[in-house]
Amino acid sequence: MLTSPAIEQSFLHHGRDLRLDFLRGIVMLVVVSVHLEYFSLISMFLWETLGLFSSAEGFVTLSGVVLGIVYKKRLLKEGFKAAAIKLWRRAGRLYLVNVAMIVSILLLERVPHLNTFAITHWVHISGNPSYYLFPQAGSSLTSIIKKTLLLEIGPHQFQIIGLYTELISISPLILYALFKQKSAWVLAISWIIYLANIWLGIRLSGAKFEYGFPSLSWQLLFFNGMIIGFHHQKVFNYVSDPSRKWLTYLTGTLLLGFMLLALNNPAPFFWPWDTVFYHDKESYYNIYNTWFSKERLGFGRIVNNAALYIFLFALISRHWGSCYKLFGWLLIPIGQASLYVFIWHVYFVLLFSNTPLPGYNNIWINTGIHLASIALIWLMVKKRFLFKLVPR
Repeated sequence: MLTSPAIEQSFLHHGRDLRLDFLRGIVMLVVVSVHLEYFSLISMFLWETLGLFSSAEGFVTLSGVVLGIVYKKRLLKEGFKAAAIKLWRRAGRLYLVNVAMIVSILLLERVPHLNTFAITHWVHISGNPSYYLFPQAGSSLTSIIKKTLLLEIGPHQFQIIGLYTELISISPLILYALFKQKSAWVLAISWIIYLANIWLGIRLSGAKFEYGFPSLSWQLLFFNGMIIGFHHQKVFNYVSDPSRKWLTYLTGTLLLGFMLLALNNPAPFFWPWDTVFYHDKESYYNIYNTWFSKERLGFGRIVNNAALYIFLFALISRHWGSCYKLFGWLLIPIGQASLYVFIWHVYFVLLFSNTPLPGYNNIWINTGIHLASIALIWLMVKKRFLFKLVPR
């Protein structure tokens, strides 16, 4: 067995902790497979089947963790002012990416015979109703520009990047508080805001992402992630310590319980078999809406995600050699270019929705679509396709 320092060094590459890139790679594969909404051998396990969680929670939390790690180093090396300026520049670039995404789709809508329904509408998982997410026909140019600049329109597959932009713009304040050893205060205030918004349901703006990811609720994941990142050495060592296998057993047991609860869903999406019923339909929906709502970020969903990522982090830490050899070649490059993948996957959704495949009702065709998308995105990352133009 490797000594602890040797193990720690094996995770690091050019200052990056590859375990985080590995986990972010998993998240991005889920993003691609879920947003290409076809029933496949991959998607059938990803629509709240293995538990009551989604890729969104992982993306926001891990983004906060990485930011906490990276900008703590910059703060200590360059000072708070330089670190804050870089964060605000990053937020500015992300805002421009959001605007560019919206403008590109507004232009694509005007291409004859191009079906843009998949990226201009949000459809309830039941298939009805659907909501048009862009300006209605006849809207004035002034109205379109206003809605674009305020992020009040845009594809639902990209809305979480709007939330990400807002959270990064606030993050210098959190970074300063962490530097001043006020982690407990940040933690307490973040949780108070989250708990208050469960009851109040406040949306800070008319930005479209506020409807799916209200920032007063979802800030909890990002800023708690920043705290973890700022103190990552202590946290990572604690979670991955072989003497704390009880933590792995505990989180594994919780995950099993959450999976059994998820299998009670009376109307599972992309799940071909009958579900088990320990609860009647009404009881299940009451439990789900109270504790596991995605929009309000239910407390049960937070616990499910915490158990998932603690379990995965401990698992890959203890079996890093095998995980790296088997999956690192795929997951790490994709995880390191997560924003790049997020941008391109929207156009992949558009691309495949305009192909002549027979209605996407064939599980093998759909699995091929998902595998081809993942393979092509991985190849684009490896070849650094348009890296100078598309942010990463």
